[in-house]
Amino acid sequence: MFEAIIARLPRVLKLEDPVFGEIGNDENATVQGIVVTALAAMVGNLTAEGNILGNILVGLIVAPIGLFIWTGILYVVGKMFGGQGTYSQLIRPIGYAGAPFALGIVPVIGGLAGLVYSAAIQIRAVMQINQVKQGSAIATVLIPMGILVVGLVILAIIASIALFAGLGGLSD
Repeated sequence: MFEAIIARLPRVLKLEDPVFGEIGNDENATVQGIVVTALAAMVGNLTAEGNILGNILVGLIVAPIGLFIWTGILYVVGKMFGGQGTYSQLIRPIGYAGAPFALGIVPVIGGLAGLVYSAAIQIRAVMQINQVKQGSAIATVLIPMGILVVGLVILAIIASIALFAGLGGLSD
């Protein structure tokens, strides 16, 4: 398994189109994609705030769960843009697309760089697996990503307002 990951990962990181079809059609690559996502998240979380063991466990457990959910979202949105791939074909290269999240080990800028790089890989994977044009692949990845970011910003604003409202009540 690790031999296949080591052989494919550099090709994925170079955005070589044929590798996405290879991964998508290889039934053994499902576990490989999950492993890539989990290990990258684990490495990326090493410098995060908090307990290092907890950060490692979050990477190893939460990242694969997120992979299954995110792929489901991409699968549904992709179908709206005429995507032809199956969920199983899509999850494999999307798992490999998690590799740049290892850049999260570099505080602040690493996480952002990993997100952008991962999005680029996901777009190529969606384009190849779903057999759609680049514009459809970009929309498939960036629309849900944008909704997620906007949702997180709204939650942060609400949490900030609640925090400040609560702190204001302490002075009474």
